[in-house]
Amino acid sequence: MLLTERIRPDSQPSVATDRAVPYAIALLLLPALVLCWRDDPLYSPLWQSDPWFYLGYFRNLVNFKHDLFPGFYYGSRLSWILPGFAVHSLFSPLIANAILHLTAHSIAVLSLFSILRATVGLRSAYLTAMIFSYHPWLWCATGWDHVNGAAIAYYLLAMALLTRAALQKVGISGFILAGMALAGALYTHLFLAGFAPLLVLYYIGLTRAWDRKRFTRSILAQGAWLGVGFAGVTFLLGSINYLLLDGNPWFFTPSFRTAGAVVRNYIWGEDIWFDGKLAPFLWFVVAGSATAIFILSRMRQGQAYGNRAGSLFSLQLLLATAFMAYLQGRGITLLGHYYYACYLLPFVFLVFGAAFWTSVESMPPRTYFVTCLLATLLFGALWYNPATHPLDKLLPQWSQLLSAGAILAVALALRQRKYGAFLAIAGLASLTSVIYTGSFRLVDLHSTRKEYLDVMNTRKLIEDRRDGAPILFWYDRDERAYWEYCALNASYMAEFSRINERFPQGCSAPVEPGTFIVVTSEKEHTTELARSALSDCWQPIGVHPVLESEQLIRGQRGPYTMAMLRVEAGARSKLRLGELFGTIPHDHVAVGHASMEETPEGLRVDILPGFGAFGARVPLGLDPSLKIGVAVVVRIRALDGKIGVGILDSASKKFLQEHPVWPMPQAAELVLPLPSPPIIGDLIITNRTKNDAVSALIEKIEIRKMP
Repeated sequence: MLLTERIRPDSQPSVATDRAVPYAIALLLLPALVLCWRDDPLYSPLWQSDPWFYLGYFRNLVNFKHDLFPGFYYGSRLSWILPGFAVHSLFSPLIANAILHLTAHSIAVLSLFSILRATVGLRSAYLTAMIFSYHPWLWCATGWDHVNGAAIAYYLLAMALLTRAALQKVGISGFILAGMALAGALYTHLFLAGFAPLLVLYYIGLTRAWDRKRFTRSILAQGAWLGVGFAGVTFLLGSINYLLLDGNPWFFTPSFRTAGAVVRNYIWGEDIWFDGKLAPFLWFVVAGSATAIFILSRMRQGQAYGNRAGSLFSLQLLLATAFMAYLQGRGITLLGHYYYACYLLPFVFLVFGAAFWTSVESMPPRTYFVTCLLATLLFGALWYNPATHPLDKLLPQWSQLLSAGAILAVALALRQRKYGAFLAIAGLASLTSVIYTGSFRLVDLHSTRKEYLDVMNTRKLIEDRRDGAPILFWYDRDERAYWEYCALNASYMAEFSRINERFPQGCSAPVEPGTFIVVTSEKEHTTELARSALSDCWQPIGVHPVLESEQLIRGQRGPYTMAMLRVEAGARSKLRLGELFGTIPHDHVAVGHASMEETPEGLRVDILPGFGAFGARVPLGLDPSLKIGVAVVVRIRALDGKIGVGILDSASKKFLQEHPVWPMPQAAELVLPLPSPPIIGDLIITNRTKNDAVSALIEKIEIRKMP
């Protein structure tokens, strides 16, 4: 028998709900002891772009999903984005941020408490959940806007609901709710699909059903109700996405598509070793795995150690760790990233809850109270200044790790005595003090409230003027305030909305009229630098920048200027061209996948749908022996849809250069300097939209000498 008499699936749990309420309230208040020292754990680090991506969806959900970034897999994680959007719609950024993160943290902690309360005991559950709530790497997951904190909360909630369903007569509602929570976890982060079978194995192990026929019928029925809950959430999220967001009922398809691409071509390699040592966030996984092996080994020897839940928790941890270690060995290095390795933490603490606190269930109430009080103060004190601890001056890190491991080993041996509980607390506190300093790989793991507010206030200045327009950022990565620029840009999807990180260089990419440009820099005369550089870059495509606003931002690393500009049509070429070399008449323009009509304003070309469809082809007819520099000048106006004007190579296999033209009130004058005549092919006008037909009006095509 692997299960003690503490758990009886045919009866109600021995711990009454009303007895657990004070413990739950205490767990809800615990974050205050962390935040009284510092509230940094509530804020995403400036350098990590992904959490700021999700903040952008929280603040501009419809605009991002429908207009700016349709089809992005970040926006498919609706079970996290929709709650974030709802909270940020109702409250100011600071309050919304606290509500969102503390809710995810509390759900995770209370769910773990509920699992252990039903399987191990009330006192053990509280002591484990309290230490779990203090754990700094859990705060790294729940205290930012990345998906992993919410995914942990959903997963533990599903596990808590299945625990209750396995040990109590809860009817179908428990399975439906568990299915809904599981859907929330998977749609928050598809990676947890790899852990979903562990929930099924855990539930089967808890039920202790030995009548196989009856058990098979029961598990199929329960699985069906689990599927109903999962399907209900899927339908709800799909309906919201279809009716209110981007019109796609299969909202999860970008996540599946991206997951497949990542598995085929994983490029974010990260070793589990840093500075010659194991990454600090993995030491708790090592300690938990060693404890799990001990539990299972004692059971193989026939000793009545622990209970069935302890063995199940141990199997879950070891299987999950083995799965991630296998991926690490295959080059999908998730264990090297703390925001993936954190998914092992719930299993680690469930194992600790089943292993270390056997004696606390029989402690006198006063002794247990003192034990919890000491643990609360001890783990709370570790947050005071995690970068420095007294032991750092006395022992090297490896000695501290060995000491913590030795203390935990002795605690495991003395688990039946109250001294074992005290030793376990001391060992876990010692291990925590070693593995967390507030930074990793030379960068901070959290930002500050002031940094967060600065980004949000600056973002508000942008939103007050942007009016939903496409947006691009331009800044210099070598400036002191780079990380502030980076976080602001990341709240609009970073590299997907950026001109360059080398301001004032690198603005050559074409930009659509109406685009909103944000330039941040500590350089003198930032606005004029930006306006001049952009005017020079954009003159070939007939657009120019117009200043909307200039703001002085007093950032944490010094003041800088934020210039906001809008792209408008109507610029003319600034290139000084030489004399006319030749004019190409309209009757030399060959029609492609299009129709043409001569009008008083010029030659109208209507191009068929299809990205890249050739509408018109113009042989330039240059003499290959020509020694002078020439340029093609095309005066053209896009009437409907985006078109492209480019020069093919002589083999007609690739474009030597190509420029887009968007619909504008007046014609754009494109100046295309030509390379050596022998490699030049034809001038081509193409459709640059995905599914629509486009129209353009060609006013003139000239070849001029370069000065």
